[in-house]
Amino acid sequence: MKTLNKYWWLTLIRGIVLILLAIMVFRHPVGSIVGLAIYLSVSLLFIGITQIFMSIAAKDTQENWGWTLTIGLIDVFVAFILLSNPAVTAATLPFVVGFWLIVAGVMNAVNAFKDKKEGAAHWWLGLVGGIFTILVGFVLTNNLLAGTLAITYWIGFGLMLAGIVNIGLAIGLKSLISKIDN
Repeated sequence: MKTLNKYWWLTLIRGIVLILLAIMVFRHPVGSIVGLAIYLSVSLLFIGITQIFMSIAAKDTQENWGWTLTIGLIDVFVAFILLSNPAVTAATLPFVVGFWLIVAGVMNAVNAFKDKKEGAAHWWLGLVGGIFTILVGFVLTNNLLAGTLAITYWIGFGLMLAGIVNIGLAIGLKSLISKIDN
């Protein structure tokens, strides 16, 4: 803990950098969404490569290793397609996120009814959350400009919040230095 307190200023710098990144996202939403598309494409490529290696390494012990290999190959193939044209990837990102939200919302609604059967008192919160998630998914898929801006602003707000939390943590760590030294 003493070492963490000694370097409180690193947490402060991280918080400031996160806030600066948030400001950049708000000022340049299109560039930010293209950057996100590239990041997600590279992540998918990395995930695919690791799945391929894991499936080959586990072929003697894993029963369905071929499926993992197939999924890894598909991930690598899709990642190369996405990386070949980041602008198209950025343009389709709201549709992908919207579709994912619709599926997640349906799953939440189904789980809410399962919770109701099991006697959970607040099952309806899952249903309301699922319906809201489905509606947000429809908005993202039906208005790609609004979806692109929404995703970009969510990222900006997330970065801003993380920056504020880090600055608050740094201030708290600095104040602990005097308490530990005494």
